[in-house]
Amino acid sequence: MCSADFLFVMRPSLGGRFVYEGINPAFESHLGISSDDIREMDVSNCMSRDDARSICEALRACLADGAEVRIRHRLAFRGRPQNMETTIVPVVDPAPVGAIWLIGSHRAMRNGAFEAASGGAEDAHVSINLASIQEDIQQRIASDLHDSTCQHLIAASLGLMRIRRNMSDPVSVERLCDEIDASIDEALREIRAFSYLLHPQNLTVDRLKAAIERYANGFAARTSLRVTTTIVPDVDRLPYEKQRALLRIVQEALTNIFRHAQATEVSIVIDATDSHFRLTVSDNGRGLRADYAKQGAKAMSIGVGIPAMRARLEQIGGSLDIRSDPATQRSGTVLRAVFPHGLATNRRGRRKATAFVRAQTGTH
Repeated sequence: MCSADFLFVMRPSLGGRFVYEGINPAFESHLGISSDDIREMDVSNCMSRDDARSICEALRACLADGAEVRIRHRLAFRGRPQNMETTIVPVVDPAPVGAIWLIGSHRAMRNGAFEAASGGAEDAHVSINLASIQEDIQQRIASDLHDSTCQHLIAASLGLMRIRRNMSDPVSVERLCDEIDASIDEALREIRAFSYLLHPQNLTVDRLKAAIERYANGFAARTSLRVTTTIVPDVDRLPYEKQRALLRIVQEALTNIFRHAQATEVSIVIDATDSHFRLTVSDNGRGLRADYAKQGAKAMSIGVGIPAMRARLEQIGGSLDIRSDPATQRSGTVLRAVFPHGLATNRRGRRKATAFVRAQTGTH
C-alpha cells in the first residue's frame, strides 16, 4: 500500500481481454481512479490505446508462458509519456477451478537506463527492451533443454538400468534398446535445434536473401520440419540494420514454431510492393490456443518472442499481424510483418540513369 510503484492485480476476461481486480494508492492517484471504481474495468477503458496495447502484449505473454515477464516501454497513463519497466507474474488458485490472476507493477526507470537500452532516442517509441527479451528467450530455451531434453536422457539412463536387470531376456533387452535409441535420438534432435536457434547468422558473410535461405535449410536439417523459402532479391538492397532486423524476426518466428506449433511444414515468403516489403511465415501446426485467439481475430502473443518481433518492426517503422483459426485442427498460424523499404526512389534513379545513358549512346 505504501509502494511508490504502480501495483495492480488483473485477471483474463472474455475475448482475450483483461480487467482490473485492484490497484494500489500510487496507481490510484496517477490514474485518477479508485481501486473500487477500477474493479472489473477493461485495461483499454483506463488508458490510451497505445498504452493498453503495450500492456496487453505483456499480459498475454505472461499468461501464455505461465512465468514472470519483464518489459521496458513508454507509457503515458493519461499524462506525459514515461519510460517504465513493467513486471507481471501469474498466480493460479487451484480451488476455484484454476482461477488465474496477473499481479504486477509499473516502475519508472531512472538514470537513463531506458535510453541506453534503446540507443538514446528519447522521442522514439520503443515498446519492448530487446536486450531483456532476448535474454529471457535464451533462459527459456535453457529451461526447455532442462525440462525436455534432460528427460529424454534420464529415460535412456533408466532404460540401461532395466537392461541390466533383464539380461537373460533377449526380447525385453531388444525392446529396451529401441526405447533408449529413441530417447537419445530425440535428445540429440532437440540439442541440435536449440543450439542452431541460438546461433546468430552473420550478414557480413551473406546478404539477407542467402542468409535466410541458409538459416532455413539448417533449421530444417536439425528438426523434423520441412521449410520452403520464396524471397525477392531486392531485400539485399535494404540498409544493413533493416536486413539484420528482418533476419532476427525470421529466427524468432522459427523459434516459436519449433517450441509451440507442433508443425511439420513452414513457409517463408518475402515479397515487395512499390513502398513496402512483406514477410509471411506460415506453418501447418496446431494454431493458437482457443483461449488466446478466436476465429477471424488477431492472434494473441504466445511468448516473449512475439513482443520482440513487434519491437524490432516498430524500430524500422513496420507492423506485425498474427492470425490463426483455433476452431480448425492443425489450421496453423500465419505471421505477417510489413515495413517500408524506401527503395522506390532508388528505382526511379536507376530508370533515370538508364534513360540518360541511352540518350548519350543514341539507343532506344
